[in-house]
Amino acid sequence: MRPSPLAPAEALESSAGRKETQIVSAARNEFLKRGFGETSMESIARAAGVSKTTLYAYFQSKEALFSHLIESECDEKRMFEPAPMIGCCIDSALRGLGKEFILHFLSQDETKFFQTVSSERLRFPGLCQLYFRTGQNKANEFVAAFLEDAKAQGWLTFGDAHLAANQFLNLILSDLPMRVALGLDLPNEAEAERVMEAGVFVFLSAYRAAPTKSA
Repeated sequence: MRPSPLAPAEALESSAGRKETQIVSAARNEFLKRGFGETSMESIARAAGVSKTTLYAYFQSKEALFSHLIESECDEKRMFEPAPMIGCCIDSALRGLGKEFILHFLSQDETKFFQTVSSERLRFPGLCQLYFRTGQNKANEFVAAFLEDAKAQGWLTFGDAHLAANQFLNLILSDLPMRVALGLDLPNEAEAERVMEAGVFVFLSAYRAAPTKSA
């Protein structure tokens, strides 16, 4: 049985979605290659294979396009997958969670975008603030929800889940985000995991729930 053709409105919406994806993909490549300041709307339109009129119909300015890209990047972070199952071992679950963040910061594609944003901090501080608010908030909310679940199961004890989440992230990542932002050499995966393991140990030393005494 042949699939039903799209209604005119649906076909138009589908085409518009593909066009926007085409533009955003081309813009991302241009921003990574040239930086925000040196990228023009004209070069983006040319790379996307659309007219400037079409480009401006989707995004009114370069800032609006870059802001959209930042939000899309933060929405699609591969680290925001289902949190690891706690099961019978909070230690392993926290290591699994920590490894997702480590791999994210060691990904060349991710580091290039992070560096592109941070390099514009003086000329366009609003973009950096947007990236921080969007990305950091999503990461914090994700980890806080995981920690709340662990607390409900009796593995952890703390007062403020969001504060504990922020402490967890700082402990497992150490200076990795700073190294990425400054374009310094990054540790290899084994070294980054060694630091993460130490961070998990310190975190659990502070927040692991005391074992329940048997009657």
